Amino acid sequence: MKLEKTQTIATEVLVIGGGGAGLRAAIEARKNGSEVLLLSLSRAGYGNNTAISMGMFAASSGTRDPRDNPGVHLQDTVVSGRYMNNQVLAEVMAEGAWQQVKDLEEMGVEFKKSGSQTWIMHVPGHTYPRHVSANRTLGAEFTLPMRRYAEEAGVRFLEGVQVTKLLVSHGGVSGVTGIDTLGNLYVIYAGATVLASGGAGEVFLRTNNAAGSTGDGIALCYGSGLPLVDMEFVQFYPTTLGEYGSRVWAYEVTLGRGATLRNSLGEDILEKHNLKNFMTMTRDRLARAIMLEILDGHDIDGKMAADFSIMPDDLLEKMHRINKNLRYPEKAMVAPAAHYFMGGVDININTETALNNLFVAGELCGGIHGANRLTGNAITDIFVFGAIAGRQAARLKGGKSGEAEVSVDEEAGRLQGILDRKGRENLETCSRGLRETMWKKAGIIRSRESLGEALREVTAGQNRIKQVPADNPRDLIKLLKLENMLLVSEMVCKAAIMRTESRGSHYRTDFPGEDNGEWLKNIFITSKNNEMELAARPVAFTKISPQ
Repeated sequence: MKLEKTQTIATEVLVIGGGGAGLRAAIEARKNGSEVLLLSLSRAGYGNNTAISMGMFAASSGTRDPRDNPGVHLQDTVVSGRYMNNQVLAEVMAEGAWQQVKDLEEMGVEFKKSGSQTWIMHVPGHTYPRHVSANRTLGAEFTLPMRRYAEEAGVRFLEGVQVTKLLVSHGGVSGVTGIDTLGNLYVIYAGATVLASGGAGEVFLRTNNAAGSTGDGIALCYGSGLPLVDMEFVQFYPTTLGEYGSRVWAYEVTLGRGATLRNSLGEDILEKHNLKNFMTMTRDRLARAIMLEILDGHDIDGKMAADFSIMPDDLLEKMHRINKNLRYPEKAMVAPAAHYFMGGVDININTETALNNLFVAGELCGGIHGANRLTGNAITDIFVFGAIAGRQAARLKGGKSGEAEVSVDEEAGRLQGILDRKGRENLETCSRGLRETMWKKAGIIRSRESLGEALREVTAGQNRIKQVPADNPRDLIKLLKLENMLLVSEMVCKAAIMRTESRGSHYRTDFPGEDNGEWLKNIFITSKNNEMELAARPVAFTKISPQ
């Protein structure tokens, strides 16, 4: 089939992504007087990781404990990140967190209250209680009011469109091309573009990410020459339910408050792996402990058993009342799943990139969380930097008519060529094979041998995909997303091979310890002459140094 006639749209600010970061950026840009178009493949506010999250985030205010402040929040963030963080960005996040609570309330978000005060929770890894929560402990309680607020403010929405290319001219981004499931080709020109397209959890077989988390923004930025950082650091949520880990079982609410996890031998694995201390029960350590038990053959059908038998009945009942949408059955079988990419695009405090007029926010950003993200900091991050991105983009007034028509023609030809090609490989088989490879060989437990095998299989997949036909626009979009997944997987494998130590979420059995003498460095990835180039650079310790 042939692509339909190109549809051309112009706007002052283009926001790509319908999750929390994209909505926050769109609202802020509109608030600052810009014409805004929000573009997304799924329905904005619904089909994204913010919407399916537990609806809580870290915001230090000293409300519950006067000793808490953004400086302590920063300290906790850097220690959890094993000193890999871009501390300038992490400080901006910590200092801007509480303002987002106020801003979201103005947008119609209802926070859980304790009397007249905002309810605040204490979770592992954070020195003091600082987590605020949506009233029903569900991320959609953030995104749906934000969508309504954005619509009322005059933000326009264009949904069902997959972005395929950033249009670059004269060192800046002038817009994007995109395609929908009907085969319509879009060219959207903008004076400023905010990219907030999320992470890449779907490259792993087990993930609790929303459908479509395939690293599209990572691929777009890499293809435009932008540097990526920390791509070896992928967080796995320790306790998920279901065959593929699609549902989160909130260990933060139960473990450390009486409940525990047991292996097939009945052993308390929190005690076995020295995780009884509430502060040390971070996601990287707990996920690693569970996976080591599974690999040692101490699993129960690939999972661990949650044990509530030693938990006081009154505390369990209290948790049921507080978290009405979270159920804690007497026994739950749990295992890790891919949850969050700490790696992503290199940005500055204004969310600017190395390309003019392009701003990046949300999980697509790299460096903020270091080697392991603390619970709640993802939502903090997307709101703080989403607001900054929208505000900065709004300062670039005008410039709605674009250039780069040659790039548009080239992209249209590329997409039509994929639609026209023939081949015998199966799209779903290739996708499943990649996800299994990454889960088994480049997941929680890694080694030079397993990573090398994964990289070889990823490379083979990149060749095999050239023989996958796309019979219609819907399949074309799936194929483009699989290409992005393969590219992201290559980055993860190469960076993980390069980092010859274990740190945070990156654990190698052949290098099981941290090596501060050699590896207090971030790994940057760029495209040079169509080759993937990796370089390690020393971390800048602007505030906090390793002890």
